[in-house]
Amino acid sequence: MDTSSKIAFGIVLGLVASFLLSCKTLPGKWGGKKDGEPTEAVQQAEMKVPVGKIHLVSPDGDFVLIRSSRFLPVEPETGLTVHGDSGIESARLKVSPARKGAFLTADILSGIPTVGDAVMMDYITKPPAAGEDPFGGDDDAIQVLE
Repeated sequence: MDTSSKIAFGIVLGLVASFLLSCKTLPGKWGGKKDGEPTEAVQQAEMKVPVGKIHLVSPDGDFVLIRSSRFLPVEPETGLTVHGDSGIESARLKVSPARKGAFLTADILSGIPTVGDAVMMDYITKPPAAGEDPFGGDDDAIQVLE
């Protein structure tokens, strides 16, 4: 073989090797799961959902009034975090049952919230159970659009 055919053979061999490696899922850092890790069906996704802003801090410092930018179904006893202008967590709250329109109240568990601080809720999504519709629909109900 001459030099140019050896170079061409090397390039083709390199392309085939890179193609074969890219088709395989490697464990660990490269996207595969390691032994002992939960499967995707068991994993849960956690995200921070904005609830609103601190509208009032009680003079006693035991509760706050939160003005929600939208109607968000926040159950009583739900934990909330307060983040100041710098984005650093400044307080932890627990939602109380009192709610009126766009306002809800929360007890201060720790920290010092200030008026205007952003309030976030930890929201954990659970994957659908086996056989459950991931979109929450009813399999028996068929909707026909015309």
